[in-house]
Amino acid sequence: MKRTNFAAIAFCVVPFLASAQTMTSSGAALSVQDKMFIQNAAYAGLAEVSDGSLAERKGSSTVKTIGTRMVTDHTKVNDQLAALSKQLGDRAPTMTDATHLKMHAELTNLSGSAFDAKYLKDELLGHEKTIALFKTEVRDGGDIQLKTLASNTLPTLQMHLNMIQAAMKSSGNTM
Repeated sequence: MKRTNFAAIAFCVVPFLASAQTMTSSGAALSVQDKMFIQNAAYAGLAEVSDGSLAERKGSSTVKTIGTRMVTDHTKVNDQLAALSKQLGDRAPTMTDATHLKMHAELTNLSGSAFDAKYLKDELLGHEKTIALFKTEVRDGGDIQLKTLASNTLPTLQMHLNMIQAAMKSSGNTM
């Protein structure tokens, strides 16, 4: 009977399994910064689509327009982030976090001008945080593809912020 040398098998398999961790486009493991970017960008993006859909149904004309823009633009970025994170071996979340779910639940219970005011306020704060997140990835991220995605998305996020600020100003809703 032939004996199997398990030590030799482990010697070959363990390095292979270790190399299957999350890898950057250069073959290095993803940094903590990159992993946090993927997670937080996905949470925020998924919330934008969910809240934008709600705004399309419940908001005033201006808020509906903003909601539609959020759904369109953030769906595109969410899809890009999901594909890239999968390629890098670190799958983006497919559901948002508890904080965003709570904010969505609060919006769900509002209507009329109260809905519009809360939606715009949440959007303002959310986009300020998201812009900071994407700028941090551009500055400190390790993976060039994630940094490129963040860099290419920043102008859209800034445009969203400008739209939100203009809507707040025209409605007299300031923070």
